[in-house]
Amino acid sequence: MVRRFTLKSILLSVSLCLLSCVTVLVSVLYVSTFTGGFFYENKPLLISTVCIVVAIITIIALAYATADKKTVYKISLVVLSLITFTLLVMYFLKISGVGDKIDSVEDLRNYVASFGYLAVVIFVLVNFLQVVLLPIPGVISVGTGVALFGPFKTAVFSLIGILLGSFVAFFVGRVLGYKVVKWIVGKETLDKWLRSIKNKDKIVLTFMFLFPFFPDDVLCFVAGLSSMSAGYFLIMITFCRVISVFLSSYSLSGSIIPFTNWWGITLWGVIIILTIVATVVLYKNGDKIQKYLRKKLRRKRFESNTSRRS
Repeated sequence: MVRRFTLKSILLSVSLCLLSCVTVLVSVLYVSTFTGGFFYENKPLLISTVCIVVAIITIIALAYATADKKTVYKISLVVLSLITFTLLVMYFLKISGVGDKIDSVEDLRNYVASFGYLAVVIFVLVNFLQVVLLPIPGVISVGTGVALFGPFKTAVFSLIGILLGSFVAFFVGRVLGYKVVKWIVGKETLDKWLRSIKNKDKIVLTFMFLFPFFPDDVLCFVAGLSSMSAGYFLIMITFCRVISVFLSSYSLSGSIIPFTNWWGITLWGVIIILTIVATVVLYKNGDKIQKYLRKKLRRKRFESNTSRRS
C-alpha cells in the first residue's frame, strides 16, 4: 500500500529537520568555546557523536511521524528542544564568563537569586509546562529546584506551577475534548489510560495521583474526559499534589531519608520496590479495589443510618 504524505506530515518533517540542524549548530558553537582540556582535545569526536545521536533521533521521529504515530515524534521534538535550549544556556554562560564563576551549589544559588522574581517565574512556568506540554519527569524539575531554592521554596514554587498545569489539563479535556487531548498526549497513550480507568475514575484515579510511577500529568487530561466532576477533581488534585510535591522535595534534599549512608540507601531501595509492587497491583486490580472500597463505604453508611434511626 502506498503511504500518502499529507501537507501536515511534510511540515512536521521539515520542522524536525530544521530543529535537528539547529541542535547540531548549537553543539558546535558550545564545543568551540573550549580552549583546553578534554572537550578541546576531542572536538571532532564530540561533534561527530552529537551528529550521529541527533541523526538517529531524527530518523526514528520521521519514521513515526509519517506513519501517523505522533507520540514518538513529539517526544523526539521535546528532547531535541531541551538539548538545544540547555546547550544555548551553557554557551551563553561560557562566553559571558558566568560559568567560570560558578564553582559550587551555593554559587549557583546566589547567581539564580540575583535574577530576583524572574528566576521564580521561570521555575513556576517550567513546572506548568511540564504538566501540559513537556514530558519532563517531575523528579528532574523538583531536584533542580531543590539545588537552586532549597526544599521548602521548591515545594511551594513547584506546587503553584503543577497545580495550575493540572487545572488547565483537566479543563482542556473537559472543554476541548478527545481530539485535542489526542493531539497532545497521543492516541495510543490516551486510549490506553481511558480503558484503564473505565468505571473506576474516582477512587482508583485518586490513588494513581499519589503513586509516583503513574503518568499523573497525562491522567489530568484523562480525568477531564472521564465522568469525574470538576469540583471533585480540584479538591482531589490539590490534596494529592500537596502530598506528592512536598514529599518529593524533602526526599530529594535528603531531609527525610539520607542518601549518604548504607541504611538510608537500603531503606530507599525497599521503598522503591514496595512502591513498584503497589503500583502494579493497583494498575492490574483497580476495578476490584474500587468495588471493595465502595462496598465498605456503603456498609458504613448503612450502619450509620441504622444507628441514627435506633
